[in-house]
Amino acid sequence: MKRLIQINTDFWTEDRSLTALLLYLVLNIFVLLPFSSEGVWELVVSDVAFTLILISGVFAVSPRYSVKVLMVISAIGAFALRWLVLVQPTMLLRIADLASTIFFLILLALIVMRQVFKEGFITPYRITGAVAVYMLIGLAFADVYQLIFLLRENAFAFSAGLAEREVFFSRFLYFSFVTLTTLGYGDITPLHPAAKSLVMLQGILGMLFPAIMITRLVGLEIESRKARSKT
Repeated sequence: MKRLIQINTDFWTEDRSLTALLLYLVLNIFVLLPFSSEGVWELVVSDVAFTLILISGVFAVSPRYSVKVLMVISAIGAFALRWLVLVQPTMLLRIADLASTIFFLILLALIVMRQVFKEGFITPYRITGAVAVYMLIGLAFADVYQLIFLLRENAFAFSAGLAEREVFFSRFLYFSFVTLTTLGYGDITPLHPAAKSLVMLQGILGMLFPAIMITRLVGLEIESRKARSKT
């Protein structure tokens, strides 16, 4: 057991873990989530896999023991909520499930950013980690939009009805990344003031994050080259 824990820690403290995370996010966002129906096993496997990866990374990378304990407790609660929602999808359970997912996504993004922007040489792995953070932002906003829709069904207007077996989250996932990249096709329109504010916030993040990310990575690379030239 100790050997497995050490292997996990070694993996998540290395830059190559960021590439593994990005590959999983690409698979999850562009394949598993859009083509899964609510309540089917594909979606369950996707959620369980994502939670395991998240807890593994947080437990290995987080410097504080209190954060590790908090994440373990939160993970147990998230697992329970997800299965309870599948068995009995009440409004309260669905809200709690989405809130816990949003918390995990935000925490994971912060931890990955800590890995990406730490001092040292800029490697291709750290660039892929920055892209992973960008995708985590889109994924988190998709859950936030779905949460708003659960609370206020008229918060969004859809240009067409739902297709057979389509779930609302797949539409909000699409809407989130369309907003993040500032494409704005107009087939989904925010109506509630809270939804409009979040859409504006995400649009700003979508423009500013790549610029800040590039500036920071270039700055780190310049600093690392200066340090190498002095040695």
